[in-house]
Amino acid sequence: MPAKNGADGTLYTYPNNPRASLIQISAQYGGSDVKLASNFEYGVTNTSPEFKSKFPFGQVPAFESSEGCLFDTMAIASFVGGSTLRGAGEFARAQVTQWTNVAETQLFSSACQVLYPCWGIMPNNKNVVGKGKEALKNFMTNLNQHLESRTYLVGECVTLADLAMFAYMRDLYAMIFDEAQRTAYSNVTRWFTTIMNQDEVLRVVGVTALCLKPAQFDPKLFALNNPKQKKEPAPKKEQPKKEQPKKEEKPKEEAAPKKAPVKKPFEGLPNAKLDLDSFKRLYWNEQSPEPVVKYFDDNFVEGEWSMWKLEYMFPKELTIKFKTNNLVKGMFQRLETMKKFAFGLMYVFGEGSSYCIGGVWMGRGGGNFFMEDENWTQDIPSYTCTQLDMQNPTDKKYWTDFVAGDVEEWNGLPFVQDHIF
Repeated sequence: MPAKNGADGTLYTYPNNPRASLIQISAQYGGSDVKLASNFEYGVTNTSPEFKSKFPFGQVPAFESSEGCLFDTMAIASFVGGSTLRGAGEFARAQVTQWTNVAETQLFSSACQVLYPCWGIMPNNKNVVGKGKEALKNFMTNLNQHLESRTYLVGECVTLADLAMFAYMRDLYAMIFDEAQRTAYSNVTRWFTTIMNQDEVLRVVGVTALCLKPAQFDPKLFALNNPKQKKEPAPKKEQPKKEQPKKEEKPKEEAAPKKAPVKKPFEGLPNAKLDLDSFKRLYWNEQSPEPVVKYFDDNFVEGEWSMWKLEYMFPKELTIKFKTNNLVKGMFQRLETMKKFAFGLMYVFGEGSSYCIGGVWMGRGGGNFFMEDENWTQDIPSYTCTQLDMQNPTDKKYWTDFVAGDVEEWNGLPFVQDHIF
């Protein structure tokens, strides 16, 4: 093991974080003593004033040392990994930076689209998963060609470029890339097994078991990770005991006026040509968006359904990714009783400390269906609601792009996560 370089400190992270594994492996190469914070609780510790005074954006992994605090994965890995991992010479260092950026922006985002449904973190949006698989195929094909005559990504020894690519690819080789796919990308597989068997890597992540059968979406696991909020029954009010009235002749009381019946949402509307359950089944089960769009085009009748674009009005408040996602999840929980009347897609976009929320909805009737029930109006004042005209090509494309999972950015911010109502 190399001599210690003095880059010792504490790493704040949650379990099984590939970014943290990258930092720990880099520390093995650099001879740094990196200890995991034992009392870290994601969503609690990293939102505390004390934590944010050191790491202003509250993101992890975050590293604290005697020299100061770092909160970017590649910056931490470079610091604890030492000069050798950064590359020999200015051009080699630029190449290492190039490949770590590629791993972060191209590989990791596509891998998450495929892996998150298998872990029960995201719903099985087959359009999003299909898009992720296609992006991975293109990525692996190009990387396979690059590695045809190379042992390592940069130069003739392991660098941070190799470690970053390995860390973000490891779960794919363990869960998605079976023998047939590994053979198709033989040069990448040769490189991957070379990095996988390095002593410094084995000391952190152990032996990586290669995939036998690609993992699939597990509805039970998703339901377990995303439990529906149970409504607590209202406590029963104790009625005071009534005293027995004295027997007296009472004048006949006039009958109490009958209460007006409660109006049910959309009760005056005739049956619609487009059946919402059929539409949702197609959306969830079809591998491509074409059958979903065709069913919509064949059955949508203006006035029976209306289409709306929603955008969160206060994006400056959205500085933390998990809080932004929770904002959408909370809205969906409060709209639970609307599910048989509407379908919605809300996407979170952003990076760093800047996020936004945008989406599209289809609901019963010709007006703003959120106003049909007072229980559905709680979140809507925070959104701009713009009705879409399906005869307008621009509005129609907006709707079909969301259905197809083709919305990659919003106001210049990249796609992060989809939420399906």
